[in-house]
Amino acid sequence: DNCAEDSYKDAVNPASSSVRGTPTPQPGSEQAQGTSSGKEVGSQRDFTQIPIEMGDRFDELDTDGIVRPIVIQVGDAWTKKAQKALLGRQSLSIVRGGEQKQERDAAFDLLDALTKSGAFPIDAATLHIIVAAGHCFHKTIMETMIQDNTNPIEKLERSMLIMAELVHQQPVGTLIHELHHGRIASSFPAMLETHASRSS
Repeated sequence: DNCAEDSYKDAVNPASSSVRGTPTPQPGSEQAQGTSSGKEVGSQRDFTQIPIEMGDRFDELDTDGIVRPIVIQVGDAWTKKAQKALLGRQSLSIVRGGEQKQERDAAFDLLDALTKSGAFPIDAATLHIIVAAGHCFHKTIMETMIQDNTNPIEKLERSMLIMAELVHQQPVGTLIHELHHGRIASSFPAMLETHASRSS
């Protein structure tokens, strides 16, 4: 199969008690006092549910069934950047095997100490989450175009729109320019029908 990879990235607050998009309100904070700044108080997104949500959306809108989950595996050698003092020169080193667990445990121990086991939020830090999916063609690109008379770009665009809808939590109709509504409606009518049903 010929696969083109799509990926999803989002960020959560690492000081939260669970993997959520909104930190736990602290006493004296605006959220704890009942005010909010652009987001509804108490609204949280469970990022552990993203693969399930993505699977449901692709089952509904990917009529060809050509998107597959991808397992991401890290390499055997990690590159560590460190400096002994704040103004010291940065050094690079390669971390392998058991050293990786030691470095990871040390990083989490430091984070735990700085936040007092999650009591203090870290507003300026982000934890990036990646969920990957592969868009697979059962034939080569040329065979898809000539033998099946199918435009592979349209299929990729559909996969990207499904991913974008999930990432931004917005209907497809609000993510694309109005000039493209007619083209998307003719190619993938179910996507804009879903948008229309949600808006009504």
